[in-house]
Amino acid sequence: MGRKFFRFAPVMIIFLLAACSTLPEQTASVQPAVLHFDGQRALALEHEFVTRFTNRSSGQPNSRLAVAWLKEQFTAFGWSCQVDEWSVINYSRPVPMQNVVCQLPGDSPQQIVVAAHHDQSPATVEGADNDGSGTAILLHLAEIFGAEKPPAYTLVFVATDGEEYGMLGTRRFIQTHPDPRAIIAGISLDNLGNNFYTGLDMDAVGQFRSYGPLWLQLLARQTAQSAGGLWIPKIRPVLSQVTGQAVPISFTDQGPLVAAGVPALNFGGTVSPDLAGFYWNLYHTPQDVIGNQSASVLKQTGRVTEALLRQLLSMKSFPRESSPYLYFEESQQVLRGAPLWALFIGFVSLFFVGSFFTGRQPLKAKLAAWKSVLPHFLGLWLPLIAAIFQLYLFVAVGIMDRYELYPATTKDPAILNPRWPAVILFLVGLGVYLSLGRWLVGHLAGHTPLPEPVAIKSFCLFVTGLGCAYVLATNPFSLLFCLPLLLWFLIRGRKGVGRALDILFFLLGGLVVYALFYFFGFLIQHTNFAVLWYMLMMFSTRMIGPLTALAITGILSAGLALIVKPLGKAS
Repeated sequence: MGRKFFRFAPVMIIFLLAACSTLPEQTASVQPAVLHFDGQRALALEHEFVTRFTNRSSGQPNSRLAVAWLKEQFTAFGWSCQVDEWSVINYSRPVPMQNVVCQLPGDSPQQIVVAAHHDQSPATVEGADNDGSGTAILLHLAEIFGAEKPPAYTLVFVATDGEEYGMLGTRRFIQTHPDPRAIIAGISLDNLGNNFYTGLDMDAVGQFRSYGPLWLQLLARQTAQSAGGLWIPKIRPVLSQVTGQAVPISFTDQGPLVAAGVPALNFGGTVSPDLAGFYWNLYHTPQDVIGNQSASVLKQTGRVTEALLRQLLSMKSFPRESSPYLYFEESQQVLRGAPLWALFIGFVSLFFVGSFFTGRQPLKAKLAAWKSVLPHFLGLWLPLIAAIFQLYLFVAVGIMDRYELYPATTKDPAILNPRWPAVILFLVGLGVYLSLGRWLVGHLAGHTPLPEPVAIKSFCLFVTGLGCAYVLATNPFSLLFCLPLLLWFLIRGRKGVGRALDILFFLLGGLVVYALFYFFGFLIQHTNFAVLWYMLMMFSTRMIGPLTALAITGILSAGLALIVKPLGKAS
């Protein structure tokens, strides 16, 4: 049965290529003469901000002073500002937060939002590039537009707090906004001034769901081309689009906007591969200082942002489009809508079809066989659920820290140094729960017939299909994680030497997970095995919510049930 499914792969690839459609054309009209952004002026603003307000991470005294200064600057440029104050729990203690929200009223109450975060990583001192650069661009743009006649649409500039802990400021802004539907578009500015940047990247990842619309990214690119002499913002390649939609955990301020349905993107500087290591050594370290900032780079990044703003302000209507999608740069075609959903639904259906065709029994007989498998499955699933709830308990009693949303920040000691008592207690608890689960199954099923391998496989494929259906309903591109699970079709309940082959197919089912662990934990973030500690914190902080945890553990338990010896009376 498993082999037959793999024969469909070429057909699906042909279908995917045939289903792509061309994009409607957009015309940008911004000319170089209308751009007034000055890199030297932006650098001067950044210099004053980052050297005057060092150590301004969220909740620190200099954070409050920086907010007061920012409000004063925006007000002097003719904007109407207010400071939004609230509090969150990070590192298990209250942390005061402050957003500076400024408006420049336009002819229309519809809004264009631009955000940059004034907080910094606790591991830095000046936090120049991250995000003094974005804050300086925001200030200088406020100065430019404040000196002109009222714009066609209302401009809202937000200097956000708590970006380093999960875009908390932007999340707060959109959650308290009276009508997010009134926001035409959003632009986030982050990491835009280092003297070794060679271009602009666009990030469209939403926070836990959705992906920024393609029309805004194309408009940004076409506007930069129209204005002439500017860096052309890069749309991420297909693989990055897939992973960005499969793992929608944003790390810049467009995330909460996109998740709320606002068309938004983030501008960030790009680095040549030979300087990637040098950049990493500056990122979230005391080496992120004003001396590495460049007026010419700020001019480029600031002018691209100004050009996009002016283009948006000149438009009478705005495209509407749906996600998810895949954009192919070379052919300038996009895959979205019914054809893409057909692929998603077709993939999930494979598990249900495989479940019902495995064994080829009448439905009534199959359900009776499943009933004998259920204790075997629950004996593995319920212990995993108990282990997840144990992490919630660890937070409640203080063994693990409580965070508002994201655990700590990149390069933070809290991430790089696991709390070993919590790790050990988690592993011991998991072992105890699994042992108890198996004991209960053996006690209850000791007088019932041993479930047949074909019944176990049929049941487990059905459970896997249910888990994949949940993924489809919540975030379809996350089915990427389920793709290697097709290898579970090859598990046959072998004995002896063949059992090792079944275990291998089970392990290979996690290929995408292993690849992402390596890519983000070892290659990008350099956290190595500490990435596993970060995963525990993602569950403990409920960054991975309870329902998603149930789906993840359900799929994992179905795989384990395929290779773990069932308990019962031998027939």
